[in-house]
Amino acid sequence: MNIEQLKHLLRASAEIVGENQFIVIGSQSILGKYPHAPAEFLWSVEADIYAKDNTKASLEKLEAIAELSPFHETHGIYVDPVDKKTAVLAKGWMGRLVNIETHSSKGQKVTGLCLNPEDLFVSKVAAHRDKDIEFVKTMIEHDMVDHQRVIQLAATVPNPVDDLGFSKRIIECIERLFAEVPEDQRVRINIANGTYTGYIIGLSDAVVQQLTIDDEYVLHHVSQLTPPLPTQGDLCTVHYKGGQAQVVIHGSQEQEAKASSKPDIS
Repeated sequence: MNIEQLKHLLRASAEIVGENQFIVIGSQSILGKYPHAPAEFLWSVEADIYAKDNTKASLEKLEAIAELSPFHETHGIYVDPVDKKTAVLAKGWMGRLVNIETHSSKGQKVTGLCLNPEDLFVSKVAAHRDKDIEFVKTMIEHDMVDHQRVIQLAATVPNPVDDLGFSKRIIECIERLFAEVPEDQRVRINIANGTYTGYIIGLSDAVVQQLTIDDEYVLHHVSQLTPPLPTQGDLCTVHYKGGQAQVVIHGSQEQEAKASSKPDIS
């Protein structure tokens, strides 16, 4: 799910519920801070959403665009109506929400209030399902959160009366995860200047991923690239100046493979 699809869900939610503000608490809240998030974050077809008023009636209305609904069958995406108690969140999380805005067909402003990436990170570690741990490791790999900041936030997670060591275990897990992804293995997602040559190994409507000749993984935002845009397998050079990039396509892995397969008749 990309940012435009999330906005589509927000508009549909507003039309059904009759509200104009919705909290986005699941994985897709990453699109609030990073609307051009790397391809690894765009695989989900659902968004965990609830109306800001969080009434039972509003949750029931959202079922109209939930999984297996006609909306889901038509658009391939859907809302997972959730309660505000669904996620474990650090103290003060509402004051750190990141807004995204869209407008209905009638011109009404609809706002999605997305978790700050560091609050999302802590909530995923607290949930601790396999897919959540993979998600946060990818956040670390792409340098999306500050190590010490997520530790600070994790320390403010409320401990249930029957589990007073809950927040401590979250902190311990965060420390292990950062230790598993050394600093030199992390990808910087914002590129202002520089020249990068290598093969394109992945792409989406928002992001192009490149493996350079120096074995460095680089993410290019499509919005920063001047056409022609590369396709998967292309060997190209991406040259940045002032945050915009020129793309020079040299060839592709497919062309290289064909050339190497020709018989030597010399």
